Amino acid sequence: MTKKLKILVADDDPTVQELLQFILEKHGFEVIICNDGIKAKEVIDHNHVDLVISDYKMPNMDGLQLLKALRKEGQDIPFILITGYGSIDSTMEAIKLGTVEYLTKPFKPVEIVLATRKALNMGQIQRKLAHLQKEVRAKYSVENLVGQSPSMQEVYRNIHKASNSAPNVLIKGETGTGKELAARAIHYHGLYKKGPFIAVNCSAFSKGTLESELFGHVKGAFTSAHRDHKGRFELADQGTLLLDEIGDIPINTQVKLLRVLQEKQFERVGGQETLRSDFRLIAATNKDLKDLVHKGLFREDLYYRLSVINIAMPALRGHPEDIPILIKHFLQQYNRINKKNIKTLSLEAMKVMQNYSWPGNVRQLENAIESAVVMCRGDMIKVQDLPLELSNLTSEKTSDLDENQQSLPQAVAAFEKQLVQKALDQNAWVKNRTAKALGISSRILAYKIKKYG
Repeated sequence: MTKKLKILVADDDPTVQELLQFILEKHGFEVIICNDGIKAKEVIDHNHVDLVISDYKMPNMDGLQLLKALRKEGQDIPFILITGYGSIDSTMEAIKLGTVEYLTKPFKPVEIVLATRKALNMGQIQRKLAHLQKEVRAKYSVENLVGQSPSMQEVYRNIHKASNSAPNVLIKGETGTGKELAARAIHYHGLYKKGPFIAVNCSAFSKGTLESELFGHVKGAFTSAHRDHKGRFELADQGTLLLDEIGDIPINTQVKLLRVLQEKQFERVGGQETLRSDFRLIAATNKDLKDLVHKGLFREDLYYRLSVINIAMPALRGHPEDIPILIKHFLQQYNRINKKNIKTLSLEAMKVMQNYSWPGNVRQLENAIESAVVMCRGDMIKVQDLPLELSNLTSEKTSDLDENQQSLPQAVAAFEKQLVQKALDQNAWVKNRTAKALGISSRILAYKIKKYG
């Protein structure tokens, strides 16, 4: 026999109590009736409840206060708020706190039934997502990698497989997709976790400097070699070495790298002593290495040596369903760092975030949230708080008629605000540098920051 879902109804009007109880029981639900928010809270504290339907105005504790109390304790029970006192402020507050529906009296029985089914379905989805997230994180332990889409779950599975083995790993993906985070997850949960994690960006060095960084050098090997220098291979002994942007390594260096991978032996630049290092290699690239092989720019034997295990990090535009989860994750992170309590994004801001193509992937999204948290002055991020490349999307879609309705001072002020914000972002919010870039004094810049919030 299927267990009935339990719905708590909190309302001080006996007529409404009877009506809701009749409608809900008729549709197969178990109903608990309470006269105010305090009694409802006591019932919820001691009983499992699948849904709360509460009146807004009640004695002792009203519906909104009940909702706040539940959310403060971390209880995500689906919640329907019913009121005869509809207002924009109370509606927005209820939505921010996580109500599924906000209904105004008088309501029709069919509205209650539809709202109830919607709320219960949403609650079920949230519980499944929470359970899935807990399962995935417990099983794969991939800290700082966020997402529940099929493509991200495939990433988690591959990281888990790589962590339990020792072969070389090749992580492919566009810039900003989290390749280094994946590499760190493999290391810190893998066979070499007790050793160091050493990362080097191969594109950051010239050919000669790169070899010195990887292999090390002895004193006198070249003009500026005033002392012996340990290379990354040596430093990574008993640990993991990440070679990021491996597609940028010159062909001659690739030959030497191949020997190290085959024999785990090498000599420092200018030295004759053969050194040995036991490390796990992870390579990462945003380039198509197979294409580079066909063009003669990357050795085929090295490619196969590197790609024993392949992990593809998906571009964010390929799993947009993870954007709300990522936003929530980064919002919590930068709230904590900046000592703020921003609860959510406006519907328009969320729509802009979800419709954007994110060429810089998750890293760009993280930077956008960090910037928006700093710019936001309330508890809800709005479109104007987003970085220019995002906030401009809405202005680009504005019709010419709407633009012409602005007065000249309004248009100038809007342009000036964008210019100041862009200059601040480009100069890392260092005000002296920003003022110099804008050609104004620091005092005027401070005034404009205050003026535009």
